[in-house]
Amino acid sequence: MESKRLFGSGPKCLITGIILVLIAYFLDSFLSIPRIHIPNASANIIFIISIILTISLIVGGFISLPVNKRGKELVTNKAFKYIRHPIYAGLLDFFVFGLGFYLKSYTVIIAGIVLIFVCGKIVDSEERYLIERFGHKYRDYQRTTKKFIPWVY
Repeated sequence: MESKRLFGSGPKCLITGIILVLIAYFLDSFLSIPRIHIPNASANIIFIISIILTISLIVGGFISLPVNKRGKELVTNKAFKYIRHPIYAGLLDFFVFGLGFYLKSYTVIIAGIVLIFVCGKIVDSEERYLIERFGHKYRDYQRTTKKFIPWVY
């Protein structure tokens, strides 16, 4: 149970994300899917912004809930005030979509959308653990805070 407390669903979501993005990227070439028509400078700017937002969410998540407090304290402020899983959300919400624009790939962006829901299911086991650990406090937190996208999902 110690590794679940420290890492949660992160490794599973990360591996799933890498696999989905690679499949999407290779499908582009294999199926000759047209690219997103966007100037290189715009694609680069979107990608740089996505990297900055990704790093901000990940660092904010680690600062809000340091490794030594995981599974021991329920944190519902700072990065966790708006998203229950800010570290995962950084990768799902920003990095994959920014990468999709950088690669000018519709399929990578679609893979990012799919990944949000796939990781949503993967995270359910982590959330069951948190409900066991924190009870009604975590259930109340679930009712008021979305998993990955503030006010949406």
